[in-house]
Amino acid sequence: MNKKLGILSLALLGLSITRASAQLVVTAPVLEVQSGVQTGLQGTMKVLSRAANKLVAAGVKEQELTKMFSEKNMLMAQNWYDGLLSVSSAVRDYRRVKNIFEKQTQIIQQYSSAIEVLRQSPFIKPQQLADMTTMYGKMLLESSNTIGDLQTIVSPAMLKMTDAERMRFIDQLDKKITDQSGLVNYYTQRNLTMMRVAKEQAQDLESLRSLMSKR
Repeated sequence: MNKKLGILSLALLGLSITRASAQLVVTAPVLEVQSGVQTGLQGTMKVLSRAANKLVAAGVKEQELTKMFSEKNMLMAQNWYDGLLSVSSAVRDYRRVKNIFEKQTQIIQQYSSAIEVLRQSPFIKPQQLADMTTMYGKMLLESSNTIGDLQTIVSPAMLKMTDAERMRFIDQLDKKITDQSGLVNYYTQRNLTMMRVAKEQAQDLESLRSLMSKR
């Protein structure tokens, strides 16, 4: 009988330890497993930042924006997930939060890829590239500010908000950054179209010159 009680006690002790360990994992400050978003997005940002750092080191000043905003985005995402313990699980798991961070990641990635194509094109003039970089910088800053607004939900000043109020606020930010992403996409397509038109015009002119030289 004592032996059975001993085995039962050990089993209960093991169960208690398991539950305690599980609780510790769930309440970890970053909540990576529960969020299902931070690890992937942070990994993407780190890869993007490293690539930008190499280009910046090689003298590619246009990629300074990629470097700056990817690192800033990582910091803001970390601050957001570190503050998740102060809000409810409903807000922590709200899918639109993931969408907001994904949109910001896409915006930075799109800029980084597009500016390299435009920079290497002989059909884009230096002043045009400078103007494009300036405009992209403004759009990147706006989307970054949207992420900054998201952080206010986990700030001490906003802890009195109800879950419904937080979710309505998140909905507004989701719509805002979706619009910002659409604008970046439109501007990128416009720039790439400008590059293609300039290339076609240059090729047409070269063909005309070649034809005239044969006469």
